[in-house]
Amino acid sequence: LTLQCKINKTHNMKKILLTSALLLAALGTHAQLHVDLRVGTAAASFGDQHLKLGLRTGVGVEYLFGGRFGIRTGLYYTNKGASANSNVFDYKHAVRLSYLDLPVEAVGSFRVAGRTRIEVHAGPYVACRVRSVQPEGNHYDAMRRELGAGAGFDFVAGRFIVGPEAQYGLPRLAKPGSDHAMTYALTLGYRF
Repeated sequence: LTLQCKINKTHNMKKILLTSALLLAALGTHAQLHVDLRVGTAAASFGDQHLKLGLRTGVGVEYLFGGRFGIRTGLYYTNKGASANSNVFDYKHAVRLSYLDLPVEAVGSFRVAGRTRIEVHAGPYVACRVRSVQPEGNHYDAMRRELGAGAGFDFVAGRFIVGPEAQYGLPRLAKPGSDHAMTYALTLGYRF
């Protein structure tokens, strides 16, 4: 009886996985759903601090209704923070904060020529800090969660994407009196 139950569970799991794979394949062939991988750089700052360079990478998902307007989301790993030094590569004097960002944005897609499009997007995002590295002697207590607004555009040529964007953190980054976080990013992507 125990062996039969394990066999049934395995068989049911295979059915679920096969059905899920077929559903994803069917959705992936639909021209309105787009999934893309992105990697690029982020330049972040807050207050009177200098820009700090970092990484921005992740997976984006976009669904267009009727080919022109839709919604866009994804999950991105973004290095934020700021530097007390004007050298963007001096990480010794920088507050380095790493976040997982989840944007939910409206998108408008406009054909330029053939398979070339410009997509404009804007909307809110939520982020959760996953790492914090600070210079010795600095005890900057950044909030663990961030809510903000983002905007940008993507230049899409076939399956390749170049996308500049900006994010503005709505709550103050730390305790009252600190400044809002500002992040600028440029990513390159591949669309499946």
